[in-house]
Amino acid sequence: EADQQFYIDKLITQAEEFFQSHPLDKLYGLDIGGGTPTALATEPFNRLLDHISSVRERYPHDKHFISSMEFSFSALDEEKIRLIAEHSIERVSTGIQVYDRQLMENMERKNPSLAQMEKLTAEIRKNNIKVMNIDIMYGFNEQTEIMLKNTLYAIRVLNPEQVTLYEMRYNRNNLSHTAVSRESLFRQYEILYDGLIRLGYKGHFGQNTFSFRNDEGVSSYLYSRMFLGLPYKGLGISAQSMSRQGISYNILKSSKSRHMPSFRHIGVEDCYKLPPDEIGAKYVCISLYSGRFSVSVLENILQCHPFAFYRQEFDFLRKNGYVSIENDICYLTRQGFKYYGAVASLFWSAYHKEQYLIAGKKGE
Repeated sequence: EADQQFYIDKLITQAEEFFQSHPLDKLYGLDIGGGTPTALATEPFNRLLDHISSVRERYPHDKHFISSMEFSFSALDEEKIRLIAEHSIERVSTGIQVYDRQLMENMERKNPSLAQMEKLTAEIRKNNIKVMNIDIMYGFNEQTEIMLKNTLYAIRVLNPEQVTLYEMRYNRNNLSHTAVSRESLFRQYEILYDGLIRLGYKGHFGQNTFSFRNDEGVSSYLYSRMFLGLPYKGLGISAQSMSRQGISYNILKSSKSRHMPSFRHIGVEDCYKLPPDEIGAKYVCISLYSGRFSVSVLENILQCHPFAFYRQEFDFLRKNGYVSIENDICYLTRQGFKYYGAVASLFWSAYHKEQYLIAGKKGE
C-alpha cells in the first residue's frame, strides 16, 4: 500500500503540473483505467477519486461529458462501488473477455463465477451508476462457437448497457501461435454481432461498440478521440498523449520491469513530432474501431480534402465495395470489414507504405 500511495502522489503531482501549464477551456471526457484502478487498496483508491473530483469541479463540461472508470470483478467490492458512485463516476467498464474457464486459465486470467458477477452488477445498479460496459474478445485459437454463445449468455445475464468487442491479435513473431484466419474471425464476429442485436443492442455491422442507449457505446473521452479527433492527455506511467503536433508516451512505455522504480517524477516523455498524414493515419485507424470515420475531421487534420489526398485509395475502396460514403461519414461495408486491417493500412503515410513494401521485399 505504501507503493500505491507513492504512485498516487506522483500521479497527482504530474496532473497538477499539466493543468498549470495547459489551461483548459472545457472537459470533453475523463477516463480512469488501463490497468485497473480497483486493484488499489481502499485508501489510495479514495485519494485518486478525490483528486479526480477536484479536477471535474474546476472546468466546465461538454454537454456529453461523463467520467468513466475501468474495474475488475475480482477486485471490486461494495465499498469501492460506493466510493465510485459518491465521486460521480457515471460509467464503469470491465473485461470478462470470454465466459469460459479453461480458455481464461490458458491466458492466466480468471473471472469470478457468473453468480458473483451478477451480485456485483446488482450493487452497481443499486448505487445508481448510469452505465456499465463489458469488453468481450474473439479470435482466440481455441475459441469455439459454443464458447462464443456461452459468452453471449453471460452478457444476457449481466445485461450491461454497453458491450465492446475486441479482436485478439497474436504476435506474428511468436511462432507458438498461429493466427486465426480472416474467414474464421469474420464468422466469429458475425456470431457475436447477431447475438448482440438479438439481445436488443444497437450497432451497425463492422462496429465494435454496442449499446442499449441512444449513444455510440463508448465513454465521452473515447467519443471525442474516435469521432472528433480531439487531442488527449494521458497521465501516469506509460500513458499515451496526442496533440496536433504528434504523439508522446510517458516514461516506462518500453520498460520490461515489473517493479516500479524509485524515480522522482513520472512526467518524463518520449515525444514524436508527426507530419499531418501520420496523424491522419492514426485517427483513421482509431476511428475504424467504430466501423467508420469522419471525412471532415480527416480533412481538418490533413488541411486538404481527403478525396484528393487519397484519390487512388478511395477510388479502389469504392470500386470494390469496401466502403460507402454517406454525407460526411466513410463506412466500412460488410465486405470491407472482413479486411478492415488492410483497409486501414491504405491510409498510412506514404513513408510507412514505402517502408512496409521494402520490408516485404526483404522477406521481413
